[in-house]
Amino acid sequence: MMRNIIAALFVAILGFSSMAFAEGKSAKININTASAKTLDKELKYVGETIAKRIVEYRRKHGNFSSIEELSNVRGIGKKVVEANKKNVVVQ
Repeated sequence: MMRNIIAALFVAILGFSSMAFAEGKSAKININTASAKTLDKELKYVGETIAKRIVEYRRKHGNFSSIEELSNVRGIGKKVVEANKKNVVVQ
């Protein structure tokens, strides 16, 4: 009986942790290689127009050297940069 309870708890915990992982973003977004579609989908407070501006900025100026450089893109302020810092990488 006790084994069944422990097994049920284990399955429940495993199920909840995998659901949390599936809901969260599993990989960081490389802003130097991501498409506008990916940026639109994955970045907080970034829609289609801003995502296209990020890609255009990258095309004109070369790769981003830091995450903070995103604030040079028209429509992106420090709050958007801060909101995305944990989900973005520059490689």
